[in-house]
Amino acid sequence: MTMSEPYFTIGQLAQLFDVEVPTLRYYDEIGLLKPAHVDVKTHYRYYATAQFERLSTIKYFRALGLSIAAIQDFFAARELPKLTKMLQEQQAEVRQQIETLQAIDQRLDNRLTQVAQAQSAPLGVCEVVTLPKRPMVYLQQPYTASDDIELVIAKLRAQYGLTQSVFLGKISFSLPLAALNAGAYTQYDGILLVFEPGDQLPAQQQVLVGGTYLQVVFRGTHTQAGPYYEQLLATCHEQGYQLRGPALETALIDYGITDHVEQSVTRIQIPINA
Repeated sequence: MTMSEPYFTIGQLAQLFDVEVPTLRYYDEIGLLKPAHVDVKTHYRYYATAQFERLSTIKYFRALGLSIAAIQDFFAARELPKLTKMLQEQQAEVRQQIETLQAIDQRLDNRLTQVAQAQSAPLGVCEVVTLPKRPMVYLQQPYTASDDIELVIAKLRAQYGLTQSVFLGKISFSLPLAALNAGAYTQYDGILLVFEPGDQLPAQQQVLVGGTYLQVVFRGTHTQAGPYYEQLLATCHEQGYQLRGPALETALIDYGITDHVEQSVTRIQIPINA
């Protein structure tokens, strides 16, 4: 090595470019960034300014999210069409990632709103609300509060090919009119997954009808729902409302959010003709 040339140790290069020394060693091992000189006795690596441009390019590509393999392919060809194709492919991947993150952000916003609404909702008060049509999927299967809900949810997702796991919709139980009228408030006949903004909808999606609903929100779980069904039915009788479909029972805050049962919040909605 002629000392007249401006050589830099691997530590100096790492400091100049804010790169970890192990990373530079790895780049050398895979042939991505070879040093200008290696001392045969000490095995110390030395770099010249000729390596600066290549390392700057590597850092630029890594900042764009390109893989080491893609960067190696580029340096193997070092031609404009190759660069253009590589950047276009990376741009498409980044845009897909942005779309995914935006959907996750929407779901987070939905969940935060739901938790806030559940905490601030008037408890034990029957209210008439107007709801829009909502996309959903439905599994008709008898269910009681003592059954394992996770097995039923897994069956529902498998039936419709729902592989997403990030805040995928809200689970609701369907209580048929016959059970309502008979006072059998734990004899559900099906389970629904109601989709939220940001969810990817399956091809076999169905629609939960919109319109006027009578609802009540209470602190507790499905096992404490009975008195609130009685309250809803009494309100319907007093106000002359006619039931037009099964009740929907939804856990707004459940064991998936808190281990404290006393913090659980459940909502019941019954479609009515007011």
